[in-house]
Amino acid sequence: MIELNLGELAVAVIGVAMVLVVYFEWVSRWTHANARRRAARKRMVCRLCLAVFSNPGNGKTADCPVCGARTDCRGPSALG
Repeated sequence: MIELNLGELAVAVIGVAMVLVVYFEWVSRWTHANARRRAARKRMVCRLCLAVFSNPGNGKTADCPVCGARTDCRGPSALG
C-alpha cells in the first residue's frame, strides 16, 4: 500500500490540478483555432464592391449579396 503524508498528498493534488489546467487550455486554444479556420474557409470578398460575406454552400462561386456580382473563392489575386 502507498503511504503518503499530508505534504506529499497536497503536492500531488496541486500537480495534477496544474497539469489538467494546462491540458484544458491547450484543448480550448486548439478548438478555437479550428473554428476560426473553418469560418475563414467560407469567407469570401467581392472583387467589385469589396463586401465580405459567407458562402453558405460548398460551390466555388457565389453571388455577392450587396452588388449581385459573381464571386469565385480563388482568393486574392494581383490587380491588372
